Amino acid sequence: MSITLSINANQIEAPEGSSVLDVVNISGTYISQLCKDPDMKAIGACRTCLVQIEGVRGYPASCSTPASDGMKIWTDTPELDSIRRGVVELTLSMVGENVQDGPSDFQELSVAANHYNIDKSRWQPRERETVDDSNPVFNIAMDSCILCGRCAQACQDGHQFIGAIDFLGAGQSSRIGTFMDKPLLESVCTTCGSCLASCPTGAIDVKFAPAQEIRTVTTTCPYCGVGCGIKAKVDANDQIIEIEDDPDNLSSVGMLCVKGRFGFSFVNHEDRIKSPLIRKDGELTPVSWEEAMEYVADNLIKYRGDTFGTLASAKATNEDGYIQQKFARLIMQSNHIDHCTRLCHAPSVEAMLTALGSGATSNSYVDYEEAGCLVVVGSDATSNHPVAASRMRRAVVERGAKLIVINPRRIDMCDYADIWLRPRPGTDVALLNAMAKVILDEGLADTSFVDDRTEGFDEWREVVEKYTLEYAEGITGVRANDIANAARMYAHPPFSGSCLIWGMGVTQHTMGTANAHGLLNLAFVSGQLGKPGSGISPLRGQNNVQGCGDAGCVPNSFPGYQVLSDDTISKFENAWSNQPLPKEHGLVITDMVTAMDDGRIKSMYVIGENPLLSEPDLTHAEAAFKKLDFLVVQDIFLHETAQIADVVLPATTFAEKDGTFTNSERRVQRVRKVIEPVGDSRPDWGIIGELGRRISDKLGLELEHEFDYSHPSEIFDELSGLTPIMGGITYDRLEQEGGIQWPCPTPDHPGTRYLYESDFPRGPKAKFVAFDQGPAADEVPTERFPLILNTGRILYHWHGGTITRRASNLMARSPELELAINAEDAQKYGIDDGDWVRIRSRRGDMEARALFSDKQAPGELFVPFAKLQEHAANYLTNPALDPTSRIPEYKVCAVRVDKLVNGEVVSDGRRRRVRV
Repeated sequence: MSITLSINANQIEAPEGSSVLDVVNISGTYISQLCKDPDMKAIGACRTCLVQIEGVRGYPASCSTPASDGMKIWTDTPELDSIRRGVVELTLSMVGENVQDGPSDFQELSVAANHYNIDKSRWQPRERETVDDSNPVFNIAMDSCILCGRCAQACQDGHQFIGAIDFLGAGQSSRIGTFMDKPLLESVCTTCGSCLASCPTGAIDVKFAPAQEIRTVTTTCPYCGVGCGIKAKVDANDQIIEIEDDPDNLSSVGMLCVKGRFGFSFVNHEDRIKSPLIRKDGELTPVSWEEAMEYVADNLIKYRGDTFGTLASAKATNEDGYIQQKFARLIMQSNHIDHCTRLCHAPSVEAMLTALGSGATSNSYVDYEEAGCLVVVGSDATSNHPVAASRMRRAVVERGAKLIVINPRRIDMCDYADIWLRPRPGTDVALLNAMAKVILDEGLADTSFVDDRTEGFDEWREVVEKYTLEYAEGITGVRANDIANAARMYAHPPFSGSCLIWGMGVTQHTMGTANAHGLLNLAFVSGQLGKPGSGISPLRGQNNVQGCGDAGCVPNSFPGYQVLSDDTISKFENAWSNQPLPKEHGLVITDMVTAMDDGRIKSMYVIGENPLLSEPDLTHAEAAFKKLDFLVVQDIFLHETAQIADVVLPATTFAEKDGTFTNSERRVQRVRKVIEPVGDSRPDWGIIGELGRRISDKLGLELEHEFDYSHPSEIFDELSGLTPIMGGITYDRLEQEGGIQWPCPTPDHPGTRYLYESDFPRGPKAKFVAFDQGPAADEVPTERFPLILNTGRILYHWHGGTITRRASNLMARSPELELAINAEDAQKYGIDDGDWVRIRSRRGDMEARALFSDKQAPGELFVPFAKLQEHAANYLTNPALDPTSRIPEYKVCAVRVDKLVNGEVVSDGRRRRVRV
């Protein structure tokens, strides 16, 4: 639909929904617009785009005034000219002679001044003394600020919904600042850089001076599973100098977090492995690719079959993962392949495969924004998935959605929550069953959905019947009334549907699969599935953990979750030169460690993962890996696992290769080569392909052609051709359309925003699966180990920290490990805020700086599992496994904490040396 209106008596046609400024711009009429950010809502702060509208009193800002059919608008009148001149002169006085020094869009002020023939402001510049340089990444210099408000809008409700900066004061004392006018570093600022990106004057600017850009490449962020679009700027030395957000990316809609915008220096870090290494006389020694590949091929041949295992990378591309699982199955004849999903969302995948037939998120981020209720369970999205968290906050702030947080820690999202449920760690099943019973007892169930689209309801209802509110309160510690209100709010939101969103706080337990089933059962009984604004959403941790599973890097299925049945095996045998493939399910990584320990697995090929930092009980894991006869590690840094390898092969980062990632909402997106490979590194798919060809040739398998690819697009075509859920996705479509969400079975299919509108992959009906609450954890506090330790991610580090430790901007924000401890516990154990402490479990110990925090309940501690200052939480964690998914219990282990003084433990006021 279009509308017609007049600009200065000229008829103009414009799309319905345009602002008056949009129409003025369409007409080609010049009007100054100093505060308008094209990626955000107009705020009308600068007052230079004022117009006159017939029948409208005063001089409205055209940017924030909706256009309507028949409007008569004037942009050039003596009154408007006088007002704009005054505003432009005042603005010039605020920045003195720095007009030409800002970013390119700051030149709009120069254009405006020239348009009004203003050479110099008549107004005396006001002294503005402050430069806030507290943030280690960027400064705020008030002497270049024109008070346009774009930075505040980007930080506040217009964009990120963080609220670190805003207007302070009024009139002549107006300025941009933080709450209580504190330094930026002491505010709630997350260093996402949205203010920096929106600032037109350079008042907010990076501390490092980037070199001159010669090209920009659009690609996908390599950090979490949100899948943000980034624009990488490259200088003449072929180095990335700056990252900008991609406003056209459908997943991130122009937002980035601190890691995505400022965490890129690892790509050219001096620690990059630049040539292959072979262990000679006990030392890793640089060699040629020819020598390395011959050596690896000759040795891997010895371990074909069940003695070989491989660990794939959720940081690599779909193409890398596909060729790796093909290599394992076709060349090495082993299904022992897994990746880090085993350590994060394996329970979610197992539960969803059982109950639904698909192990993926059912909805999209846009459903978060359209939902009437969001339930965020066991996920600190603000730290782990910041851009997704911003979209959740938008739903609450702009649309009035209800928010329920279920988490034993007080996370930032609690500040926006209508209800915060704080269960004791490991008691999720009792809580979720009690919520379900409320829904049943109060007639809130969607009986049509239950009757028509589910099975197993009666058996499940029989189990949850005993979970009265009082019974659940006794187990969980959550007040009965709060449980009931949360159940009502979720089952019957004020509008639209409800979304269940969860993280590793649900899954990393010995009852992880049971917890995930509890969430699915809630969705089923409420009918919150298969429609806009509803759905189930396990937020995936790494950039391509979804795609790595999609590509077949799991021990029990081929690409696209095609299970190891006779029919599936026959399909892939026919596709891969009619060669026989192994038929037995392989081992998951946690069971592979056991198999290394007892001698069943003798060789491992680890690509883009660091299990000697990510496995639980690292002392045991290290001992098991050291028993291997032959270990090959393929990665970008010489990390803990690479340091004990027999061969290390240098791989490229995301920035040095082409491919695709699949994010948490099933969106397949392009990864584009930004720079040439660092040193003599090679892309993973190229290294694996050459190994496949060499081993095939040595064994006379005549399979060299199966690994003869000249570009990753050829690998993707093979993957999609064998994978029905991705059958309609091609590189050409991704270039033309951007990201596409699977299922996309045919070339004319648009992709799928939400799943299960009419049926389920497992069959016509979803399945209720009942669980009783079992022991809250495998390990409970004792007199010797009286506290519970919880581990997780933090904003400024990612996973184990192998990458973020080599990103200087991120290390500047978080250089040391911090143990969050409740002040009540700290007083009990003689610990002051800021003291160094030693945390010890039955398996090992670590050191960290104590930080008083009311986020932790008394008796509970939290530490990130990133390794900093040579200390890592996984020396403490419990290797006890969930029996179904085989995930370790990272979230609960019993520990003690002691104060350190000069490296010695202080106990009862006395120092004593502790054996280490």
